[in-house]
Amino acid sequence: MKLQLTTVLVFLITSTLFYNCSPVPISRVSLDKEDVGYWQRGTAIGEKISNDLVVEAVYSHSDKEFDYFDISIENIGEERALIEPTSFRLLDPISGGSFKALDPELMILNMELKNSKRKATNKTLAIVAGAAIVAGTVAAVAADGDGTGGTSTEEDDDFYYGDTYIFTDLTSRNLPPMSYQYFAQEPLLSTDFRDLPDSKQVEFWKGFAFRKSTLFQNQRMRGLVAFLRDKNRTRSILKIPTEMEDLTFEFIHEKHKP
Repeated sequence: MKLQLTTVLVFLITSTLFYNCSPVPISRVSLDKEDVGYWQRGTAIGEKISNDLVVEAVYSHSDKEFDYFDISIENIGEERALIEPTSFRLLDPISGGSFKALDPELMILNMELKNSKRKATNKTLAIVAGAAIVAGTVAAVAADGDGTGGTSTEEDDDFYYGDTYIFTDLTSRNLPPMSYQYFAQEPLLSTDFRDLPDSKQVEFWKGFAFRKSTLFQNQRMRGLVAFLRDKNRTRSILKIPTEMEDLTFEFIHEKHKP
């Protein structure tokens, strides 16, 4: 009986190990050839001009939640142009679905509210912990009899409260090696996305996402635009509205199996 059980366990473990060793399909998102503006280091970049706006777009990367597109818009006209990324859409021509770009301002606000709530909770915990320590100190002094056995003072307590780790700001500060000013000035796909903060960090939405901006003559804005991810998506159309027309860039989602 023990031999049979051992054999079954060995088989299950071996099967699991071999399954984990199976090659994983490689996902690729490429621009449809009809929308290619130019090529950059083996990657097709979409480029279109409308109403004095030069729009460039390319797929950047994906994570578990979102698909990200690297977009640049330059105003070559004399009139100022207001660019609102929340007006961008990602269309699914197969299912007919339409996905609205995430609003960086809303993401920033939500993260700052959560951070504020977390700080308030931490301060409450610090006060409770401090009150317990003070109560313990008072009890110790009372037990000492003449009150000379304790060394805690009001000044010391104030110092402790200000220096305790509970007051530490727990917000992540893992900034990338480059500044967002550098990122904004560089061509599309010039920065490895792994060098950027991820979307769970407020720094991403503040400095590297495409945010609402007014472009004056010869000004350029570049940033990442996020859409909710759909793993079953095979084709998508990125729609960027301008005053004169809607510019579209079609992308093909493919999985290559080894």
